[in-house]
Amino acid sequence: RQLDPTGAPSAAIESGAMTRDPLLGIFEPGEGPQVAAKKTESLFFEERPNGFVLPHNADTEESIAFYEDCLQDVVANFGARHDTVPMMAQGLAVLYDTKAGIEKKSMYYDKAIDCLKFAQQSMFEMMGPVAMAIPHFQEMEARKGKLERKKARRIAKGQ
Repeated sequence: RQLDPTGAPSAAIESGAMTRDPLLGIFEPGEGPQVAAKKTESLFFEERPNGFVLPHNADTEESIAFYEDCLQDVVANFGARHDTVPMMAQGLAVLYDTKAGIEKKSMYYDKAIDCLKFAQQSMFEMMGPVAMAIPHFQEMEARKGKLERKKARRIAKGQ
């Protein structure tokens, strides 16, 4: 008869079913990997009368950190000519744009614009001058202009 870590017989252990924590009992108390508590509040969007939505409990920090690490890894291992670089940089730009809107800070628009510039530079390195004729490249240019205008409005409000 097997015992769980508290010393009591466990039906799950006896039946061969996996326990909730596979590392339980391997390490001494206080040692081993520490698992952070999951957030209990989930992301949701409130619909506004003007047709826009207002995000609540949105934390883009984790996503930004993850995708920045991924982008750095891809560029370090494969260079800026890798196919995923423009897509990842553009995704980062969207995250920074979202963060700027949530936190009402214009500095994140600069980071979003820098990400789009990097994506365009990567496309230019992969395809040469032909990249400038690709609609996706032109859409990024239009997006940069829109972000510049949003940044100017945010600065005019003193944010």
